[in-house]
Amino acid sequence: MLLKWVIFKDKRENGMQNYISTLNANFEDLFIDLRSGISSREDSRAFGAMIEKKIADNWKNICENTNSEYVENPGRRTIYDFASLYNGTFYGFDIKTKDLDKTKYSDGGVCAVGNLLKFLANDRATFVVIEFGHNKAIEDKDLRDLEYIKTAPFHLLPANSYRIENLGTGQVRLNYSINQIFEEIEWDRTLEDFFDIFVDLAISHYERVGRDAQKRIDAMQRFRQCGFKNFKF
Repeated sequence: MLLKWVIFKDKRENGMQNYISTLNANFEDLFIDLRSGISSREDSRAFGAMIEKKIADNWKNICENTNSEYVENPGRRTIYDFASLYNGTFYGFDIKTKDLDKTKYSDGGVCAVGNLLKFLANDRATFVVIEFGHNKAIEDKDLRDLEYIKTAPFHLLPANSYRIENLGTGQVRLNYSINQIFEEIEWDRTLEDFFDIFVDLAISHYERVGRDAQKRIDAMQRFRQCGFKNFKF
């Protein structure tokens, strides 16, 4: 019985890896004519919008090419930009454009903690990040060069790439670009293994938030007690 489960597990994981690899190849083909000198404004948002539109215009074809089932664009109220069904699993794809200019700040933001866990645990879906690394074109500062495209399932990234910051209920961020950690993807990690890693991280985050909140409460009380003079955290 154990042997059968291991064989099924290996097939499932190999299937995901093959699907991700095939998807990435399709994105490479889709943007092959734009790998040098993408006509876009310097604004990263404008560049990202252009990337998303081209994918949206071709998403049905990409699904067809990868033997996956096309799912309608979800709109703005989800953690993903595009979706598909592959081998009975729902995949949500988050498009990230990474400005490689080292003078530009990138926060690595992904989504809220609760939304991620609901998607992965409640829906038993797979969340995938597709990263488009771009930089200023050598020929013209008003153009962008697309340096790479990397596609990776979020729950398989190395443990040290995840972090949670104190924004409301907690915002999930990445410490590294997908390109930096792509060779460290743990293809044999299960979703339950990921939850073990992530829940520990979330608990530590909320414990820290609780301590910080209590310090601020104490500071407010002291401020009132001293007649609203000399406030400090």
